[in-house]
Amino acid sequence: MRKFKYAVGLWALGGASDRFLPEGYSDKTTTLKEDIETAGSVDGIDGVEIISSQAFDIDPADFKGWLTDNNLQLTSILANTFGDRKYKLGSITHTDTKIRNEAIDICKKTIDLALEMECPAVCLWPGSDGYDYSFQIDYVKHWNTLKESIIEIANYNKNIKICLEYKLKEPRKYMTIGAVGKALYLARECGENVGVVIDFGHSLMAKEKPAESAAVLSMNKKLFNVHMNDAYGDWDDDLIAVSVHLQESVEFMYYLEAMKYDGWIGLDIFPFRMDGKTAADLCIRNLRSIERILGRLDKAKLKKAMESLDAGNSQRVIRDALFTDR
Repeated sequence: MRKFKYAVGLWALGGASDRFLPEGYSDKTTTLKEDIETAGSVDGIDGVEIISSQAFDIDPADFKGWLTDNNLQLTSILANTFGDRKYKLGSITHTDTKIRNEAIDICKKTIDLALEMECPAVCLWPGSDGYDYSFQIDYVKHWNTLKESIIEIANYNKNIKICLEYKLKEPRKYMTIGAVGKALYLARECGENVGVVIDFGHSLMAKEKPAESAAVLSMNKKLFNVHMNDAYGDWDDDLIAVSVHLQESVEFMYYLEAMKYDGWIGLDIFPFRMDGKTAADLCIRNLRSIERILGRLDKAKLKKAMESLDAGNSQRVIRDALFTDR
């Protein structure tokens, strides 16, 4: 029996581009409807995430119909406060009140869209908010403005969850919400409906143990959403889940299970040189394999091993679940 429910970010399915080839590495051009149909055709995917700018001009009735036709749910909408040139120096932290208010209005419009689409959560990834050089910003003013903006957004409708997604860098050299501790601080300060989305690759980039970060967020009841992928740890590679970090992925899922996480696990991948459907299918297959590993894991024995603080003891238990000697 599957323990977790999986979604996919539709940006993963339509062909990705990078700064070296903005038109992308594939001739594939798809509509939002076609991306939803692709998501629905992947066994194990029951939900989708979208970027607000993908749906502002779509008839909500049409969109909900596409989801229903493909047995999918809309799990989260990402407020696009980063994809416009005017936000190059910041969005919800901008010192220009007009620009800042325009960014906040996008977030509020995204909340309205979520309500209309019967979506429970809005993701806030302040990709433009941060700095690139010393003395570029006034840290005190910047953080006060950030907190005030998030509180205003969260108070707009407290029935919608606001999920703060942290990331160390890119596109800014230092993004303001760069690590789990900063995200948790803001979530605790800004309201009951404000929590955190943990991205496995972002956590690795911040030199965290993703499992520990998930545990700390869960202990504070602030783990609102999960993005799964993999990375080498120095950049946001957005690779196929469980393609690089096997034990870290098992440990991460172990703690999601142990902390009784009942939210969605969204695939946040960018398969630049691979077919998106193939990449999503491989993610699901890998994650289901992790579920089977957790089913084999002697959890009582593992807890006892961890009490000893001897890594050799816990590694013996883990290898028995991972490998079958013949």
